[in-house]
Amino acid sequence: MTDEEAMEKTRRLAMERAARFGRCAAELAAHLPAQRAAHDQAPDPAMRNPFDPAPEPGDVFGEGLVGSDGLYAEALNSALAAIVAHEWPGEEAKRNGHVLGPGGLLALIEVKAQDPAAERAVMENGAVLILDEQPAAECPRGPANTIFDVARPSASRGTRIDIGTLQEGNKQAAKSRHGRGTGILTLAHVTALLALDGHDSLHAIGEQQADRIRDGALRADAAARDTAAAFLDRIGEEEAERRAEAAEPHAELGYMLEECPVCFHEAFQIDGLAPIWGRVGYGQCVVCSYIRSPDIADEEGFAAHIAGLDS
Repeated sequence: MTDEEAMEKTRRLAMERAARFGRCAAELAAHLPAQRAAHDQAPDPAMRNPFDPAPEPGDVFGEGLVGSDGLYAEALNSALAAIVAHEWPGEEAKRNGHVLGPGGLLALIEVKAQDPAAERAVMENGAVLILDEQPAAECPRGPANTIFDVARPSASRGTRIDIGTLQEGNKQAAKSRHGRGTGILTLAHVTALLALDGHDSLHAIGEQQADRIRDGALRADAAARDTAAAFLDRIGEEEAERRAEAAEPHAELGYMLEECPVCFHEAFQIDGLAPIWGRVGYGQCVVCSYIRSPDIADEEGFAAHIAGLDS
């Protein structure tokens, strides 16, 4: 294998690890908000598993997040392997090429932080802090901007790796995989995992969350089109024509009626333009009731923008 091939293999492996971490961590993070109400009502919220069935009946995640321990373990292993490979290339694996497990990787990171030669890895308040390669600059404050002088968080110094919490989270996640019962993943375990995304080798959760939102919007739009088409069939052509003739735009908003992409009548009322691209309107058709969401308007606006660049 040539040096170029080896570098390309390393690059692809780093991307795969970041992507795996992002997918699993985003899945865990997506379920946390729905569980926090249950956490707050629990006798000991700090020790409640955020992916367990919620105590309140009718909760949308009442059956819990199946496989949360597996998601946690894969996210942790992928993130730690990516971090170690980035900071200390080659030390993430044994001589036989097998990558160390989460416990071994965490132990290695802790040892590195205690080594004076590892300048960017330091111990801080019982955790390891891997300093950013390019630290963010602090925003200066002075008399000229006194009216804006509100409490602002300090710029990030680096990635905090809570060794003890992550080791415990790894042990809890491993229980069901090894047939030793069901582990309890707490918010502290998950929060410590999500904090790893700040490392230069990762930054993956945001992209995965954006993809989840986009995919959800596309699925919802497909369902909205199907519902509108079924409604159009139910009201019939005569009623559709009557509604189209009576359709009026929102004059106070200054938008004209547009052709509906489902029934093709010029009866789509615009409520506003796409928040980001501003080329396509969102709103509802007064004939078939199809609703185009702001997210879909942005999706179509982006496509129109790209088409405009190509023309």
